Amino acid sequence: MRALPVLQPLVDSFARRVSYVRISLTDRCNYRCQYCMPEAGVDLVPRADVLRFEEVERIVRALVGVGVRRVRLTGGEPTVRKDLVELVRRLHALDLDDLSLTTNGQLLSTLAQPLKDAGLSRLNISIDTLDAPKFRAITRRGDLSAVLDGLEAARAAGFTGTKINTVVMGGVNDAELPSLCAFAWERDLVPRLIEFMPMSDGALFAPGTFVPAAAMRATLEAAFGPLTADDGAGVVGVGPARYQRTASGHKVGIISAVTEPFCETCNRVRLSATGRLHTCLADDDDTDLREPLRGGCSDAALLEKVRVAVGSKKQSHTFSACGTGGPHKHMVAIGG
Repeated sequence: MRALPVLQPLVDSFARRVSYVRISLTDRCNYRCQYCMPEAGVDLVPRADVLRFEEVERIVRALVGVGVRRVRLTGGEPTVRKDLVELVRRLHALDLDDLSLTTNGQLLSTLAQPLKDAGLSRLNISIDTLDAPKFRAITRRGDLSAVLDGLEAARAAGFTGTKINTVVMGGVNDAELPSLCAFAWERDLVPRLIEFMPMSDGALFAPGTFVPAAAMRATLEAAFGPLTADDGAGVVGVGPARYQRTASGHKVGIISAVTEPFCETCNRVRLSATGRLHTCLADDDDTDLREPLRGGCSDAALLEKVRVAVGSKKQSHTFSACGTGGPHKHMVAIGG
């Protein structure tokens, strides 16, 4: 399909151009990760309030018309959404530059090939530890062997440039960073280490939990020698991670939203499963797109709401390393 003509692009008041949308397909998840949601879970939205696939497709089609070229599907856990493959097929037909998925990998062994066949470009898979009992403890429900099977299925399906996401937690998995990176490099995967962000009003933080990016780099340098900054060239779908390279040429990305924020280069907005547009992960402000959509608004009216929201996007956030400055919303509800 030929790319749609681009109208006036989405640009905020700080001259940051929006070219990337992350779409949460559901607030439901088959895990209960310690850093993502309370152990008791969260109040789930009624299914009738969740965007239908045709609504997601219409919003993306409109955003493509104003310069959005990359879409990432998230959750909750997007693979628990029924008929996910059909949505991927629909969005692939919009001729995006990149259509990717972030998943915990639990169900990937059976979905990898259908997703690839439907047109999915890339995968990000969350693996916070290679120790099976610890993996179970962190996720409260996950099965590491199933995730590793999913990784193999993704490779067999032809996915390349797959990224491994690790949320680094002090006293939990921070000592495993070298082994996690080596695991990824041996399989031509790109490891990405993520600072623990104070979502949920910081309620999931515990003393000693937070590990800053500088400490992550120090751990890696102790294992692999000096790191040099890398611009990410050769890593498909470069986003918020800042990449480092070892002397042997291996790459690792670090997402340092708290101690070394990257707000000045932000090119993203987020759409919740219920159709709320969030211009910043760290902000509870949002704009309802679902009700105007269901009320019969035109694409022009829909995009005007998007433009107003983007125009009010803040210059930066207030995340702190002590667990304050974050939003009330849970990570599981917005997908990171």
